Amino acid sequence: MLDRADHQALAWLFVLSLVVRALVTLPMQHPGYMDAAYNYDIALNLARGNGFNEPFLWNYLDDPSGLPHPSHLYWMPLPTLLAWLGITLLGHSYRAAQVPFICLSALLPLISYYVARRVLSHRSYAVTAALLTVFSGFFVPYWTHTDNFTPFALAGSLCLIAGWRAPQAAIGRDAAKHYWRWCVLAGSMAALAQLSRADGVLLLAVVIVWGVLCLRHTPRRALVTSSLIAGSFVGVMLPWLIRNTSVVGTPWPAYGTQTIWLTQYDDLFHYGRMLSLENYLAWGWSNILQSKLEALWWNVQTVVAAWGMIFLVPLALLGAWHLRRHLLLQLAGSYAFILFLVMTFIFTFPGPRGGLFHSGSAVLIFLYVAALAGLDSAIRWVATHRSTWQPEVARSVFAWGMVVLALLVSSFVVYRGIAISTRWRQPDIRYIQLANWLAVHGESDSLVMLGDPPSWWYVSDIPAIVVPNEPPDVVLAVAQRYGARYLVLDVNRPAPLAALYDRTQTHPRLQLVHTLSDETGQPVHIWRIR
Repeated sequence: MLDRADHQALAWLFVLSLVVRALVTLPMQHPGYMDAAYNYDIALNLARGNGFNEPFLWNYLDDPSGLPHPSHLYWMPLPTLLAWLGITLLGHSYRAAQVPFICLSALLPLISYYVARRVLSHRSYAVTAALLTVFSGFFVPYWTHTDNFTPFALAGSLCLIAGWRAPQAAIGRDAAKHYWRWCVLAGSMAALAQLSRADGVLLLAVVIVWGVLCLRHTPRRALVTSSLIAGSFVGVMLPWLIRNTSVVGTPWPAYGTQTIWLTQYDDLFHYGRMLSLENYLAWGWSNILQSKLEALWWNVQTVVAAWGMIFLVPLALLGAWHLRRHLLLQLAGSYAFILFLVMTFIFTFPGPRGGLFHSGSAVLIFLYVAALAGLDSAIRWVATHRSTWQPEVARSVFAWGMVVLALLVSSFVVYRGIAISTRWRQPDIRYIQLANWLAVHGESDSLVMLGDPPSWWYVSDIPAIVVPNEPPDVVLAVAQRYGARYLVLDVNRPAPLAALYDRTQTHPRLQLVHTLSDETGQPVHIWRIR
């Protein structure tokens, strides 16, 4: 149980975390990337009374019939609902949408403190774990954006903690009185994680299997525990499952799972080509194997740099070995390992392109605790070999050293995100210029085809469809189907349109009418579709 000193530490840590999150958020006045823009756009659309609908098309996985299009058939709705809450309470602005994320992200260090106090014996380590969560490296700029980092980290870590406590409570003396609460909490948090990210169901599977294994000697209790966890998961998910059924005829749209069969990431934006096992195997085993090895390499880098800020990784490995018999670390480690395998060998292209980074947010707390356990193990080993070594002093010095390093890494990441890139400080300059050009030529109501429809709609409030990763003739067929009047290509154009962007190829149905410049001076071409 936590004592009065713990409660005081938690209060100060919450205030500190809230202040740090607010300071980091101050210069981040705009989404800056597609995921955050998408959630804000739909939240604003929801606040305007237009429901869960997209005023744009950003992929063609479900062969959409037109605009508006049902939202969240690929991404999940909880980040949008949090943004909608901020907009509803505080006004129609991105700053208002960020407020729920600021508040919720300030709770994560408190969970770190709790876990460290339960696992490690020193209160100073609990404070250090919380501070490492405050200054969490590559995650710092993203906690307060309208993305799924914060809700998934919060729900995922609580799911793992409750999944650890449920089997313990099930075999305790007061099992009948208390243990069901942990089961319900584990299932509910798994559902909220699933409503944040489509791979949240992995948490449910890990927690249920873990509970069954822990209670394998009491089959009846194992059955009741798994049923309570699964039942609470379905109960929380039920409204969304009903919505999906009413919109697309199935409670679990499978459009996102098509990405298992990608042969390159850009095929996420394909049109008219089936993503299937047959086509995937036709790609060839040598290509498949090479893609898995490349994904393995990139994901190892994500774990080392993004999760562990590099310097924590050796200590975390030592601590994981030291705590290998601790059930909470076994459960969290199992989830982390399975997540790594899934994002490497199943979702081979989405995993290295952000999937592992996003979902790894639920692992950070336990990685930090493992790193502190590794530090303590190293200090005790040195103390047994050096009589002049003072363990308490060493613990304080090295723990604060870890916090300082984390602060330096976080500051560098925030600096690069804010000072070098302008898209968090101001709306996308490409799309501001494009919106102005359309307005001058009386074309503000024209449907355009471009690379990032959510960011375009954020800037212009004008519908758009995404440029498919296809040759010009197919692109024009898509434009004709949906009524697009302009094609806009920037330096990140799809590979089949490289010659068109470089102007080494023309097309009789495309008339180049204007060229803009992006924030780096690269050309942005506008073609009128004849």
